[in-house]
Amino acid sequence: MRIISGLSEGQVLQRRGAAGARLVLGIAEAKGTPLTATIFHRDRALKGWKRRRLTHVRNEAGLFKLTNIPAGGPYRLRVESGSRDVCEIKVFYVGDVWILGGQSNMEGSGRLPGVVRPHPLVRSFSLRREWRQASDPLHVQVESPDVCHNDGYQIPRDLGELLRPRASSGAGPGISFGCEMLEQSGVPQGLICVSRGGSSLAQWSPQEPAQLYASMMESVRTTGQPVAGVLWYQGESDTSAESAAAYTENMKTLVSTVRRDLGQSQLPWVMVQLARVFRIGTGEPWNRVQEQQRLLPELIPNLETVAAIDLSLDDEIHIGAVEMPRLGARLARAAQSLLEKKKPVHVPRLRAVTWERSLEKKPDEKCLVEVSFDSVVGGLRADGEPSGFSLIDPSGVELPWIFKITLRENTARLHLMRLPPPGSMIAYGRGYGPRCNLTDGRDLAMPVFASQPIGGNERLRPFVTTWRVYPPVQTSAFIDEVKKPDLEPGDAQTKTYPDGFINEHKSWQGKSGHAFFETTVELDQARTVELLMGYDGPFRLWINGRAFFCNAAGANPCLPDESGKRITLPAGRHEFLAGMDIAHGRTWGFFLRWRDVKAAS
Repeated sequence: MRIISGLSEGQVLQRRGAAGARLVLGIAEAKGTPLTATIFHRDRALKGWKRRRLTHVRNEAGLFKLTNIPAGGPYRLRVESGSRDVCEIKVFYVGDVWILGGQSNMEGSGRLPGVVRPHPLVRSFSLRREWRQASDPLHVQVESPDVCHNDGYQIPRDLGELLRPRASSGAGPGISFGCEMLEQSGVPQGLICVSRGGSSLAQWSPQEPAQLYASMMESVRTTGQPVAGVLWYQGESDTSAESAAAYTENMKTLVSTVRRDLGQSQLPWVMVQLARVFRIGTGEPWNRVQEQQRLLPELIPNLETVAAIDLSLDDEIHIGAVEMPRLGARLARAAQSLLEKKKPVHVPRLRAVTWERSLEKKPDEKCLVEVSFDSVVGGLRADGEPSGFSLIDPSGVELPWIFKITLRENTARLHLMRLPPPGSMIAYGRGYGPRCNLTDGRDLAMPVFASQPIGGNERLRPFVTTWRVYPPVQTSAFIDEVKKPDLEPGDAQTKTYPDGFINEHKSWQGKSGHAFFETTVELDQARTVELLMGYDGPFRLWINGRAFFCNAAGANPCLPDESGKRITLPAGRHEFLAGMDIAHGRTWGFFLRWRDVKAAS
């Protein structure tokens, strides 16, 4: 009598909640009936599993059902017949089984020896489709019987065992994931190895019968069991313009087809967002795939995307062996969130990009852009000075205006030199090899995100560019001592300054006194606005004949939006009068615009 199917030596069976595991055991050459099964743990029979009588699968000779096998192990199965004929599976386990799919970073390309030690309760189902204790390298391509892995030649088993300890690379996230899940769940973990370095989504297409999808499904079917979920790290080979354009749809097709073919419609799927790569160029193709990966949880149910942008590399593209425990733990936390149906704690996701500015003139808070995230546990933190954000103007040019980043709970506050132009955007992880270091208290990294509009920036009005310019008035008084002057309209010259910088430096050379500028503003309705001013000398502003703002200490450089002050104005026409101290030709000019705060009630 012998066991021919349903359970292999060293296998991890997939538990099904509190009901444990079940399987259909194929037994050949049984002599006599009835057949009984005993499951041992440490040489003692499990409760309810001492010579339990086996029942046939209906209309299937030689197939027997075993149900309610509790999670745990290592177990030993002993099958006996009425004639005392015996067969055994010496070691097996019951826990959670995961598919490891994707390309080289999931296959494992970190330098060996790695830092993750094997654990006897973390098992792998190799590309040869044999169960073994999981150890790096998990994937040995030439062991596979399938051409899509072995490129036409499968090596013998003994040669494979010689190659494993001699491998110089092969550290991946699988074992650290398994160890973390073991610690969190308390049950053995199984890893089905199906990854292939350099593979594109086209090679994983369900429509390719001899390709990676078919090989993956054959591995899962060989185990005869369902799985707990899929871990997926792939996309590096899909950053061409054509492939990137189809990435989201191809991923949707892949996930839905795997779920359909395994008969698990809500199968958890955890993927890794592309990390860094060191290449020449802008990184736009790379960022395009990263952005799609970030958004996939909004399009595919029961899927999480884990960020890895902060992890160091062992070469120009592969995450280093020393970082694999961190990546494995991140994958495990995301997997736990998908398995927890009642109160899941998701991985961090971008919530909003908004801007706010101080109403007082504080040198370190001239303008703040706030980037907030959801599902941040333990607050944002950074290894060293926070970094990774880019400010981008409407034409796509990066502006080096972020001089400091501070962290507050779930929000990164970007301190800017000045207010960004209307239509400016914020990105995180822009380019091929950015330095990003934001995580939460669980060491889950913030995701890379493509250029996002700054919320509220639509309320920022253009600079006031047309003014009536008066000749300088000779005076020795300081600007804050001057009352509103009586000016003769006939003396004024109307000028337009297209870039918004009211610049009269050339005409002021060698002169002293005060210069005045007048303009009219029309409001369609009563509004509360914030007047935004920048100046490189003593500056004063009157509105409708009343003093509104003064800074007698204004000095170079002239920065737009350096100062701000709110005012509520009724609908209609309003007269603005700006004055500057020429300061013997050292002053150049000023900026003025406003931001709508709200319509006045």
